Amino acid sequence: MKKKYTMKDIAKDCGVSVATVSYVLNDVPNQSISAETKKRILQVANMVGYVCSATARALATGKTNNIGVYVPLIENSTIKLRLLQALAEEAEKAGYSLLLLTDSCLKKQSANIDAIFAIDISQEDFKIIGDNNYIPIFCIEGQICDDLFYSFTFDSKAIYNRALQQSECSKVILVCDNIQSIDYKDYLKTCYDEIIDFETANTQKFDSDTVLLLTRFFNVSNKSFLLGSEAFPLPYDVYAKQVISIAIETINRDEPQKSHHIRIS
Repeated sequence: MKKKYTMKDIAKDCGVSVATVSYVLNDVPNQSISAETKKRILQVANMVGYVCSATARALATGKTNNIGVYVPLIENSTIKLRLLQALAEEAEKAGYSLLLLTDSCLKKQSANIDAIFAIDISQEDFKIIGDNNYIPIFCIEGQICDDLFYSFTFDSKAIYNRALQQSECSKVILVCDNIQSIDYKDYLKTCYDEIIDFETANTQKFDSDTVLLLTRFFNVSNKSFLLGSEAFPLPYDVYAKQVISIAIETINRDEPQKSHHIRIS
């Protein structure tokens, strides 16, 4: 059964008084409330489906069954392309369509969508999108230090262990494109023995006890043991099912999950 949220619940989530929440949701003029606090209150109110005024109702305009996807730097990225395909397939099964967003989502509110998937973007760009929109926003292949939003990543520690078992090597190096999310890159550094780009992989020498885990198709001339996306398939279908399931629950304002940082293996 869905929980009925009150102004008191929203105030607690935002760390403000009930009066402040009331002033914002009822659009009371001449109140010294910062723009950031107003945005936070409106975002939380919309996420939980709370409606008490014309202002709040305007944020809950009904479902379009469209989910916007912002995925910059997708060229030559196998992971991004595979994820996008898997997400589109799962969304279609659930009666939703994915709409690709351009860089304009960093400048203005995106229209005719119920949620946004932001794939591998920086904390700064994610914040801009969050400030521009009052709909659920999901960070995919990145980490966001804000429990108002969900973030999804592959469980790289599990992937590392599986690569060791499959290759019978003792060292795993992740070969990937530039990662936009600094926090996510820091997480990956704790999972793999080393992270390098493709240019480095093509010139660096590796010993026979090293496995290179590739995130996109690439011919490495200086070969050691390679595990590409075909030889070592990532669970794109499992990943997409979980993302779409949680996205729809959030869009429908069902009871939210406790954990907002989800690793998928």
